[in-house]
Amino acid sequence: MRWIIKVYSKYIRISFSSAAAYRVDFFVTLVISLLSNLLVPLLTILIYTGGAEIPGWTFAEAMMIQSVFMLCVGICSPLFNNMVWITMQHVREGTYDLILLKPGPASFLTIGASFDIGNIGMMIGGVAMFIYSLINLPVTPGLIEWLTFLLLAFMGICMTLGCTLLMSATTFKWVGNSRVYEIFDAVTMFGRYPSTVFGRVLQNVTIFAVPVAMMGYIPAAAIMGRSTAGMLLACLPSAMFLLSGYLVFNRMVRRYQSAGG
Repeated sequence: MRWIIKVYSKYIRISFSSAAAYRVDFFVTLVISLLSNLLVPLLTILIYTGGAEIPGWTFAEAMMIQSVFMLCVGICSPLFNNMVWITMQHVREGTYDLILLKPGPASFLTIGASFDIGNIGMMIGGVAMFIYSLINLPVTPGLIEWLTFLLLAFMGICMTLGCTLLMSATTFKWVGNSRVYEIFDAVTMFGRYPSTVFGRVLQNVTIFAVPVAMMGYIPAAAIMGRSTAGMLLACLPSAMFLLSGYLVFNRMVRRYQSAGG
């Protein structure tokens, strides 16, 4: 564990040094990433101020779901979301050997190399929006609600990491698969909204088959005291995504043949 923290802190310092060398680009990227993720919450505000609403959900509850999703994306973006592009670039240029030559698991080193401080704007926006939504909730969450929320939010991050590992693994085989993340990004949009507004089939898909609801709706429902026993079952497919992503990525690493292959 100590070795992991030490190595990851090195990658963080490298990212900070790179951002310091190009300060204007860093701040522009930070602002753009923040504003782009505020578009959907602003749309929600317009819906409720216009007299419409999401059936069964107050404005504060709808904003809580949006804020939890934004917080999840804000945590994942700087930590490992850039992994797909890093892996694709290394494989395409035949330089993934530079990672394999380093002591340590290739999966962890690739995650570390993908750390991008430029995406921290999403995290700042997510934290600010979460605090705002929490203050405006009609009921203050208790200890049980907080513990359930933290568990489900953590599993949502694990699910996202598992999907990122799977997408990164595909780049070893299809080095031009640059649209794979856009597909995943489109699917995760279902996590921004309450699953109750979808049909029964789509609810089961977003909670159990591809549990993108773990990125927003399910943890938000937990902290608002609206969670059910079925929601906790979504932790199982989330863990399976992480495990399968880890196994598939390592398998593809073993099949990597460098530029000479």
